[in-house]
Amino acid sequence: MTVKKGVSERRFPHESVVDALERSLRNAKSLRAENAAVVAAARILAARIDSVCETGFIDENGKLDNVSVPTFLKYCQSLGLTVDVPAKVGRPAKPKAEAKQEKPKSDKVVQMADFMKRFG
Repeated sequence: MTVKKGVSERRFPHESVVDALERSLRNAKSLRAENAAVVAAARILAARIDSVCETGFIDENGKLDNVSVPTFLKYCQSLGLTVDVPAKVGRPAKPKAEAKQEKPKSDKVVQMADFMKRFG
């Protein structure tokens, strides 16, 4: 008995980051020669991600590589390969509280502060 693949598995098969990037580049309509440097850097990052993925994102020096993936995504974004507005997840952020203005000090407080400065 064969299992029928879903639509998402046909459109987005499991593949390496390098292969996925190349497919995205083939399908991108807005890329020009001026994007060549960014494309080259994205290819290098994709290869790095594939290599460190096999080691649990530990690089050749034994350190966690937590920079390559976010940098790669920034490059993809600059090339127009990602969605500009991410989907909203969770609750909306609370509005920030406005800065409170200080109350003017009463005359007695000011007089006491002056007294403490002189004799304090």
